Amino acid sequence: MRVAGWFALLMLVAGQQAVGAEQHDDHLRVDCGMTGSTVAISDRNGVGFIVEIKVNTHENIALGGRVETAVMFGGRVRDEELPFGFLAAALIKGEYLVGSASVRPYVAFGLGLYSMSSHSIVSESNGRSGFSTTTGRYFGVAPEAGVDLGRLRLALTYNAIAGTSVEHRHTTGGVEHRESFSHNYLSLQASFRFVGGAGPKKAPDRA
Repeated sequence: MRVAGWFALLMLVAGQQAVGAEQHDDHLRVDCGMTGSTVAISDRNGVGFIVEIKVNTHENIALGGRVETAVMFGGRVRDEELPFGFLAAALIKGEYLVGSASVRPYVAFGLGLYSMSSHSIVSESNGRSGFSTTTGRYFGVAPEAGVDLGRLRLALTYNAIAGTSVEHRHTTGGVEHRESFSHNYLSLQASFRFVGGAGPKKAPDRA
């Protein structure tokens, strides 16, 4: 899986951008946390872990990336129970934070690759059915909104993923019908800032 390579590259880029800063921890920001997700498919949920490494290019702007892993479980399509699934994502991300206080809202946008499974379900007229699962990498975008509460962050992210879905095929009266169900998911994030401050410190005024 190439996600680990993306993460290593992200760490290298973030580290290089922070070199030479007078207050290193004010420029580099690292957040780690957990997510709880719900998928568009009925009753399918997930839990995951995220790491974000960003550089504060301005007091109110942060640029960097996000790595996420999650497991998805449950969910039904018609009368079929979906199998357990695994997801990994590597995203480039930008944030705009409002104000300069320790408590402040923010909005963000990410884009990148999601490694996950797509499923096909074939139901026959005699009641028999079968699953087909394919794992691939798909492009997606992730708009986000949240609030920083000191070092604690709460956020809501919608992950829109192109090209992957659950397809259900069934035959009625000799005619095959197809339905596609989205893999897009909404996640609630709670994370903690382990490294970093609010943003770059302004240079002191000289007399």
